[in-house]
Parts: sequence; C-alpha cells; structure tokens
Amino acid sequence: MRSLLLGLILVIVSCETSEKPLPSQRILVIGNSITIHPPDSSIGWNANWGMAASGPDQDYFSLLKADLQKHTAELDMIRENVYPFERGFETIDYDQYEHLKAFQADIIIIRLGENIQDEEIANWNLAEAIEEFAFYLGREDTKYIVTTTFWPRPLVNEQLIHVANKNLWKVVDISDLGSDPDNMAFGKFENQAVASHPNDQGMKGISAALARAVRDLE
Repeated sequence: MRSLLLGLILVIVSCETSEKPLPSQRILVIGNSITIHPPDSSIGWNANWGMAASGPDQDYFSLLKADLQKHTAELDMIRENVYPFERGFETIDYDQYEHLKAFQADIIIIRLGENIQDEEIANWNLAEAIEEFAFYLGREDTKYIVTTTFWPRPLVNEQLIHVANKNLWKVVDISDLGSDPDNMAFGKFENQAVASHPNDQGMKGISAALARAVRDLE
C-alpha cells in the first residue's frame, strides 16, 4: 500500500513540474548583427548568421528556435537585421518591412539598440519610434518581448525599458552577459568589432533568457 501511494505521489509531482506545451506560434525576431549578418570580407566575417557564433546552429536565434520547437505544437520563426531602423529610426520608411508585417507574428522579439548613438536620443523619441515600428509590424493581439542591449548602452536601455513598461511588454535583461568578456569572441577574430560580439557561450545565454520569456507569456 505504501509503495502504491508513493507511486501516485511521484506521478502527481511529475505532472506538476512538467512544462506546459506551447501553442502554435509565429515568432518574428528583429535585431542587428547579433541576430544575423551577411558575409563581409572587409571585416573578416564570412558567414551569414548571428555575428561571432561558431556555426549556423550556434547563434541565439537558431538555439532559441531549436529550444522552442521541442515544446511548441507548430513553430514558424523568422528573423531580420533591421540595422536601417537603428540608424534612422526617426525618418525610416516602414514600407521596406512590409514583408515582416505580412508575416502576421503572434510574438515579436525586439533585440536591438547597439547601433543607436546617444546623441540621436532626445526625450522619448527612440521609445516612440520603437513603439510605432512594433505596432506597424504586429497585429492588435501580438505579444512583444524586448531585450536590453548586449553592450552597455544606458540611454538606449532607458528608452527600451520605457516603451516596454508603457505597453506592458516583457523585458529581458541581458546586460550581465555583455559585461563579461568570457561571453565575447575575443581572440577568434582580428577585427575587434566582430570579436566583441557574443561567442557561443554568450549566444546561449541570450537564447536561454528569451526562451524563458516566451514560455512565461500568458
């Protein structure tokens, strides 16, 4: 009798601790070179994935996609380097991203900010631009996740957190990853700008933080 009760308890505990399967999802990730960068021989980067990752399956996007596929009924996940938005967020024509809007994402992950200069920020202009861009890309019921920057960018992060709090979007803080050189690819690339990008360990950290955030969405 005792062994039977113990077995029932173990079954109950197992059910309670197992992860709830996620519904079918269409996820759009917008970012910069950390998300994906085409080959550029002038800086010694010859791949077409998240910069400084050692392979196409080792950048944070690919790791995140592989993780979510294990728990999602059906997953359609795409990414885009929106560097033009970073460099011209107040004047950019969103029509060039009409194909992303047509994707009709259930979740949009905003993982950018490193290429925005402090002198371009005034009042809440960046936060307002991110809000407008996000709403252009999404549907009325789209859910949003925003990360802080990988490299220290206090003014940019202030804007990112502001727009997230205003709209009740989930914020994922990855600043601790970017403060540790062990999470960067120093010594693997001659170009220091490339080498300062997250290495495989850094990419895994970003992926893990985002995976938790996606699962926590209601």
